[in-house]
Amino acid sequence: MKVLVCGDAMTDVYWESTVSRISPEGPVPVAAVQKTDKRGGAAANVANNIEAMGVPVERIFSPSRRIEKVRVFTAGQHLIRVDFDFPQEPIPCDETYEEALSRCELVVFVDYGKGALANIPALIARAKSAGRTVLVDPKGYDYAKYRGATLIKPNRDEMKELVGGWKTQDELDFKARQFLLSSQIDSILLTQGAEGMTLYTREETVHQVAEAKALVDVSGAGEAALAAYAVALAKGLPPLLFASKAAAIACSRFGTTTVTAAEVFSG
Repeated sequence: MKVLVCGDAMTDVYWESTVSRISPEGPVPVAAVQKTDKRGGAAANVANNIEAMGVPVERIFSPSRRIEKVRVFTAGQHLIRVDFDFPQEPIPCDETYEEALSRCELVVFVDYGKGALANIPALIARAKSAGRTVLVDPKGYDYAKYRGATLIKPNRDEMKELVGGWKTQDELDFKARQFLLSSQIDSILLTQGAEGMTLYTREETVHQVAEAKALVDVSGAGEAALAAYAVALAKGLPPLLFASKAAAIACSRFGTTTVTAAEVFSG
């Protein structure tokens, strides 16, 4: 099975520096950059992870200049993040997209609200009419635009936008099921960091505890989880278990990272 990844692609840049003096121009440290590392972020990270886990990928990203997030570190300390936040031209629901759909059984949309998925209602509708499974990493409060998706993967903050907050686990579970009954979305994968993940469908609620690993950096953990979920579906394996495993591995590493098939699906 081949996977099509569409959405907001970024480049995560890491500058490792040394600081030995304060600038004479102002009371700020002078970071002398020693090493630069560039990694795919957002939709690009999801696509890279799916490939690293052994499933072929096609990519459709915005033709606009790619967004860059530059993180400056010194001696392991995060000094500052500098964003080059270029508006993204929407991905059109055109012949190129149609041809990619014909070659891919599963579609993953990664929405960071940067503009690449401004046409996502049409993109999802076309994918569903072609019988494709559709997974979405959502953004914002307008979840009507994801109508028809097979699964959406919010984190806890995004879930609050989705259902309006909750006081107890029972209230959250009830609100999640009510949302699914009214939204024409089949399921929700709620990622909750150290508290694990919960998969809501119209029929059941399944909680997956987080794997016990040393927490280093949560950057890209949700992207690794979504990628593993897609790969597990493609391989006919239980997706929730492997999504949780991939997220734990990503959290044990610095920065956005790719997790391999051997790490997630072996042993």
